[in-house]
Amino acid sequence: MRPLVLKGLIAVALTGIFAGYGFASPLSGSLLSLVPAGAQIVAGFDNRPGPSGHGRLLLTTHNNRLDLDDWQALTGADSRRVFEEVIEVAASHSAGSLSEHMLLVGGRLDRARIFHSVEENGARSLEFLGERVLLIEPFARERNDMLDTRWLVILDNHIGILGTPWLVQKALRRYVDHSVPDSILEERLSLLRSDVTCWNVLVQPARTEKNINFAQPHSAWAELQQDADVLLVSVRFGSKVRIDFSIHAQAERGTEFFAQKAAFFTDALTAGPESEPVSPNAGENRPANYSVESNHLQGSVELSGKQFEAWCEHLYRVRLPQVPVSSRGD
Repeated sequence: MRPLVLKGLIAVALTGIFAGYGFASPLSGSLLSLVPAGAQIVAGFDNRPGPSGHGRLLLTTHNNRLDLDDWQALTGADSRRVFEEVIEVAASHSAGSLSEHMLLVGGRLDRARIFHSVEENGARSLEFLGERVLLIEPFARERNDMLDTRWLVILDNHIGILGTPWLVQKALRRYVDHSVPDSILEERLSLLRSDVTCWNVLVQPARTEKNINFAQPHSAWAELQQDADVLLVSVRFGSKVRIDFSIHAQAERGTEFFAQKAAFFTDALTAGPESEPVSPNAGENRPANYSVESNHLQGSVELSGKQFEAWCEHLYRVRLPQVPVSSRGD
C-alpha cells in the first residue's frame, strides 16, 4: 500500500555523454521490445551531439522526469557511460492513475562500477528472473515528490531500466522471453516520419475515467487532448525545428472536431498565460500543412530554435494537480 502523487506533463532534455550516429526511425529502436503493451504514455528520443540534434522528451509525467534526473545521478560513477537511446513509459494500474513509471536507456554502461557505487550509498538488492536488481529509495531532495521505491537493472552493460517494480517486472519478462515490440505501439510509431529525433504517444485509457489530464482544464494542450483516442507528437531538429502531430479519434466526431484540434495545436505552440481560456475559433494562424481525414488529423509546423525553447518553457508550466492520497495493492 502506498500513496500516489502525480505532477505534470513536462518537457525535459538529457544531459550527459552523447553517442554520435545518424538519424534512425523510431521503429528501429532497440528498446521498443521492452515497452509493455497498454502503456498510456510512451516517449522516446535518440541522443546525439550538437545543439540542434540532442534528444528531448516533450510530454512525460513529473515522475518520468525524476527518473531521468536520478538515472544520471545513479550512473555518475561510470565516467565512460554513453546514452544512445531513451524511452520513458507511464501507465495506470488498478488505482486508475498514471502511478507506474519507467525509464529505459540504451547505450554503453559499466554495471559493476555503477552497482558498486549505488550499493556503497546503501541500496539493497534482490534477484528477479535471474537478474540482479537494486532497490532505489527516494532521494532526499525529492521525498515530497517521489514516493516509490524503484528497481534499477542493467542488462548486459547495454540496457538500463529504472522504474516502479510493476513496470520493470513486465519489461524484464519481455527481455527474458525475447518478446518483439508490441504491434499496436509499432503501428502508431509507423505513422511518424523516419527522421524525427524525439516522439511521444499519448493514449486515452479505455476505462471511463480520464487519467491523462492537465492542471489547466481550458488550456490549449488540454483542449487538444480532450476526446482524442491517440495523440502523437514528434520533433525533427535542424536549422528549423519541425513539429509533427497526429490526432486519432472516432470517425463520428466529424471533420469540424479535427479542424478545431488543428487550431488548438497552433494555440498550444503560441500559448499565452495559462489562465486564459482557449476558444476553438481563436486560432487564426493554423498549421500551414495539415490534413483532415475521417478519423484523424495530421499536420506539421516549423519553429525557430528560439520559438521552440519558448514553447518548451510553457510546457514546463503545464502541470497535473496532486492526486489525493490513495492506496493500491501490488
